[in-house]
Amino acid sequence: MVELIPDVRLNIGLIITLLEKYGGAERYLIECLRLWQDRHDITLYTTAINRDLLAEHGIGSRVKIVTLTPYFSDHEHSIFLNIALLPKIWREEIGQHDIYYSHLWPTHLIDLHPMVWSPHEPMRILHDLRFDQKIGGVKSENRRQIHIYPKYKYDSIDKNLFDASLNAINQIDKTGKPERIIANSYYTAGYLEEVYQRKVTDVVYPGADQNLFTDAAIDPNLFVTISQLWTFKRVQLLIEAVALTDHTKLVIVGSGPERENLLNLIQKLGLEERVFISSGLNNKELSLLLSSACAFLFAAIREPFGIVILEAMAAGKPIIAVDQGGYTEICDDRFAFLVPAHPSAFAEKMSYLQHNPEIARQMGAFGLKKSEEYRWERSVIEIENILIQTYIESLSNSPKVSLAKESSVLFGIQYFAWYGEGFGAAHWNDNPKFGRVSEIPILGYYGSAKGETIHAHFDLFEEMGLDFIILNLHVDLLGVNQLELMGIQHVFEIAQKRNSALQFAIQLCPYVTDSVKDVTDVVTMISKNFKNHSHYFHLGGKPVLFWFWAGTLDGNKSLINQLAQASTSFSNIAVSLRLFHPVDELQLTFDFFEGMVPFSPLELASEENWHKIWTLAYQNAKRAGMQYRGVTLSPGYDDTHLEDELRLANSYRSMPREEGKTYRSCFEFVEQLAEKPDLVMISTFNEYHENSHIEPTLHHRNKYIDLSKEFIKSLRDKWGK
Repeated sequence: MVELIPDVRLNIGLIITLLEKYGGAERYLIECLRLWQDRHDITLYTTAINRDLLAEHGIGSRVKIVTLTPYFSDHEHSIFLNIALLPKIWREEIGQHDIYYSHLWPTHLIDLHPMVWSPHEPMRILHDLRFDQKIGGVKSENRRQIHIYPKYKYDSIDKNLFDASLNAINQIDKTGKPERIIANSYYTAGYLEEVYQRKVTDVVYPGADQNLFTDAAIDPNLFVTISQLWTFKRVQLLIEAVALTDHTKLVIVGSGPERENLLNLIQKLGLEERVFISSGLNNKELSLLLSSACAFLFAAIREPFGIVILEAMAAGKPIIAVDQGGYTEICDDRFAFLVPAHPSAFAEKMSYLQHNPEIARQMGAFGLKKSEEYRWERSVIEIENILIQTYIESLSNSPKVSLAKESSVLFGIQYFAWYGEGFGAAHWNDNPKFGRVSEIPILGYYGSAKGETIHAHFDLFEEMGLDFIILNLHVDLLGVNQLELMGIQHVFEIAQKRNSALQFAIQLCPYVTDSVKDVTDVVTMISKNFKNHSHYFHLGGKPVLFWFWAGTLDGNKSLINQLAQASTSFSNIAVSLRLFHPVDELQLTFDFFEGMVPFSPLELASEENWHKIWTLAYQNAKRAGMQYRGVTLSPGYDDTHLEDELRLANSYRSMPREEGKTYRSCFEFVEQLAEKPDLVMISTFNEYHENSHIEPTLHHRNKYIDLSKEFIKSLRDKWGK
């Protein structure tokens, strides 16, 4: 028996397109749920579900169920929407988990990681079934009908677009990159390797429940097949085989779009009293049917495995099946006749077993004994170990920054992604009160969400030697700033594509006073969409959430507790407009923050008192037992061109740059610190309204980038890498 990797409890997101009836893929998933529900925290995601299937197997409320957006239908291009768009919609609907275990095509395109994918079969219409698809009837002779498992209906494509459509689907198919792929047979593994051009080394055969079946009187004339009713299952071949025998009967258990065509064939062959189609049987009914049959028949084209073969073996039934597909790896001539896909070949073996019941019994006994090598407990543990290994590997392969207290100083910068594209767009002189700017970036009036902008900024971040970037995200009474959110999404995606060493943390800027529900909703969104990204910034093993803290919520215990509850999985660090209070801070922020760093150090005091005030702020953080201490550098500050009346009370609205002297004063303060900080933050890269930016402009060129690079290098030399 395979041993389970001990003492690992996972939060698993289990994904399957549909879970409404039995099939091989569905049975895999149900057995995993049955055996994992007490060992792991599981959320099941599917577009539609038959809850009776779960209840029948003792799967209870411990498994959380989330319904995904259903397939697009009744649309000329629904097949493309279901392939290119729907997995991306599902991605937004699926929560945050340690690992994602997805079943069937196209769940590998959801692009959540780490992911283990059990395709059960590739998109066969693109490959071995390309020329075995159903041709429409007279009224639809210009259409091609194709099947995408596990859908219950054919998709229809104009025959003139058939090849082009399949080629386009094939290109999309290759974009999915799960960490591991599990095949259900070595035949399927080789098929998947050929399709996806990557090694598939994880092969897990399905199992069978030998206890499900009971002794019953065997009818030597009765044969059974279990199959979805599609053309490539070749059920019509079995019906034709019955017509070549005397007195045999066939029960076809299954449903699908070929049902009416098969009933017509049965009628044309005059087999209405000998061939029957049944569907919707539960386990007990199916058990009784199989137990009383003489043998089990199966004729599908190159079946990836064929779990029904194992179930028939577990029922003690001899097998008559085509000699192709994954199940041939476990079948031998002691209990199985593997024959050509000819009705006459099936008819010959059916007649032989019909008239030799003792041989049929002996073959069934051999099959039952062989099936005992394939138990669901073994299969599920093999899959479980793969998931645990993949999760552990994802932790060790992740480039996340994780600081212990003795680690080196990390250097970061404040970044604003709120700029629209072009003069007069968002934050480029769009509002005299708070949108006016007085300098022009070298890049011009760029759009923050544009890829070329982000790449150019990455180049500067990397040139300076920064470790982390703080991405500002504003939330006000209208909700989250959508332009910033789009820019942040693009930043993370580009970081991934560049394989950048940079890390990124989000800084929430809550402009609310009476309710924080919108803010807590945004925290939930950050947890789901960004927190587990490989480029998200961590300290001490936890993701960091920065908070722009203006003090408007100071002393409001109820609202701050709501923020704290929503962000318990983060290290919360305030970037504050006010000084830290060593005595009263507990009554102001109620132990919410693990660190507090000034946002704009030049606004805290007059120039002659800067070093005194900065030293006091730094020492107070230590006295209060803050876990993380940081200092902030700023090149200058000037918001006098803004017409916001709330700024009038500020005594330090203009702190000139003095050709870099102000910036160097900040450097010198940090340099003389007796105890090195955890974080050194530059404020800011591109806040143009307050002229605290260091981004290259037409006026200053690269001056402040060069100064930053020089300063960071000197401190790394002093404090170590």
